[in-house]
Amino acid sequence: MKNKHFYISIITRILFIIILVTLGTYLFVAHQSYVLVFIIFLILILAVVNLIKYFNNINRWISFFLLGIENEDTTLKVPPKTGNKAIDEVYKGMERLNDLFKQTKIDISTQEHYFRMVINQSATGLFSINENGRVMNINPTATKLTKLYDYHHVNSLLNIDQALPKFIMRKDRTVKQQSAIFENHYGQKLLFKLSEIKTKKELIRLVAVSDITKELDNGEVDAWIKLARTLSHEIMNNIAPITTLSQVISKYYTKNNKEVNASDIDNKTIANTVKGLRVIEERSSGLMNFVNNYRKFTKLPVPSMVTVNLSNLIESNLLAAATFSQFTTIKLIKNIPQNSMVISDENLLSQVIINLLKNACEALIQSNTKNPILRINLLGSGSQTRIEFINNGPSISPEIREQIFIPFFTTKEEGSGVGLSLSKQIMLKMDGDIIVSSSKNDQTVFEILL
Repeated sequence: MKNKHFYISIITRILFIIILVTLGTYLFVAHQSYVLVFIIFLILILAVVNLIKYFNNINRWISFFLLGIENEDTTLKVPPKTGNKAIDEVYKGMERLNDLFKQTKIDISTQEHYFRMVINQSATGLFSINENGRVMNINPTATKLTKLYDYHHVNSLLNIDQALPKFIMRKDRTVKQQSAIFENHYGQKLLFKLSEIKTKKELIRLVAVSDITKELDNGEVDAWIKLARTLSHEIMNNIAPITTLSQVISKYYTKNNKEVNASDIDNKTIANTVKGLRVIEERSSGLMNFVNNYRKFTKLPVPSMVTVNLSNLIESNLLAAATFSQFTTIKLIKNIPQNSMVISDENLLSQVIINLLKNACEALIQSNTKNPILRINLLGSGSQTRIEFINNGPSISPEIREQIFIPFFTTKEEGSGVGLSLSKQIMLKMDGDIIVSSSKNDQTVFEILL
């Protein structure tokens, strides 16, 4: 039985005290022997003092041991053998516990060193910031990308972008956006991703930063290639007929590289010439409209951000949309709370809303959807406001969804391919976005994020 000497020592002392108290009481009551009672009383005091001292010797060393553990100090040495087996057994138990803590501390230190080495070798920059905005830990990659060091304040990131410290230290943690791209003065595009850890003492913000310049550049190249293909396709569609008809008409009035006489021109030639010139005029007008659309796309006005009653704006655009062909045949289901206020450009946002309504109407009517339904949901408020346009028309394939916001891309025979791409650019310019999703049950959702 472990610690048996300790138990025997305690029980012996307690029994000895009980016997002294019993004997003293008997002598005092039965024999009134005051001298013996006084002697027993002195012995009793010595026994109690011995018991207290016995516990104090152990308690004092245990308190030192626990204090050392609290301060992460495991160097406390066990006292030499006292000659008292009970106390020696307690000391041995504490020594085993101390060795266990010491080994645990070594294991934790080894793991910490291992993880620190992994983090320091990471190609992704990582750093942590406390609630006061002070950098607590940072790896070399993050230092290289941000020029931050340990104990620097997050405001040092102002040299990258004025909005970056505010983005990292924002207090509104209900905002879904947990990542953002900022460009430093070297032209590097840095992606910052946020996460948080709540400790007992404070809230720690973890920031991952990576250089995505190459990825974005590759994406821009792909976008330009797609745009160039679309531009060349649209231009060639208009120029090819103009060139062909010009050559045909030219042959009517030349022969062997010489102009024909007016008397040789008959009414049929004149009629064909007029038809050809009309086609050339139509194609030229189409090309001019295409160029004008391109100018609209590349020269967006600067948004004038004011407080807008979004509920009224949607309703007014629905009245305007009623003029679309067969729009009134579509069943409207509206979930629009009254007086939802946002900060936006009323004219530009109205342009986006009316374009999405027009697209939804055309998708439902041209596909001959039975019982066409258009749902409009106004959700959230303030910085989390979004408008959903949900129709039960045909779903959009993933291939088309990937290209739907590319300028001049269209699946309509008479479409310009400008509406959605222009709407996307407008929302991005106002720090918002448009996203599209399509489900298998023939439900397409265009969502405006404000």
